Amino acid sequence: MEKGRNYLSFVLLILIFALSACTQSPDFELYEGKSLRIAVVGEPPEVKEEQVTFNEISFDSLTGEEIGSYDAIFITEENLPQASESNYANIYLESTIPFFFISANSLIPFTEKETEFNKSWSWTAGISYAVGVITSKEDKSSKSWGFGLYNDKKTDENIKEVYSRIFETIEGLSH
Repeated sequence: MEKGRNYLSFVLLILIFALSACTQSPDFELYEGKSLRIAVVGEPPEVKEEQVTFNEISFDSLTGEEIGSYDAIFITEENLPQASESNYANIYLESTIPFFFISANSLIPFTEKETEFNKSWSWTAGISYAVGVITSKEDKSSKSWGFGLYNDKKTDENIKEVYSRIFETIEGLSH
């Protein structure tokens, strides 16, 4: 009987340890790389990184020369419907500066002229929260990314963690 109690106590202790480990908040890593200048169509996001600066721009600026001075361009959730208009697709597909679409689960409405953004392209649990695209200067091939939220939970902390990973990706492009 004592052996059974010890075994049960041991199993209970393991379960308690496993469950408590699952409920701890993750320790997200901040982007600690070089300074980045990012253009944003929409409201600039709140991030923890101080070496990242944001400049708000309009859609009209996407065809201007000054775009080349940025490390990346973000298009925020409220601007995704306009961003999917067919006249912008070539800008995204031919750009050597990465574009990131925040709260979009796919690049399709932005890179396919016949497809417009609607609720079906918005973020839902289990898919990417942000997507990005860039065209290689060398061979003109496209590279794309998808960034999911930790545990598929849309919290301020998890969103900031996505931005930190995006910043890492942007810095990696300059090497």
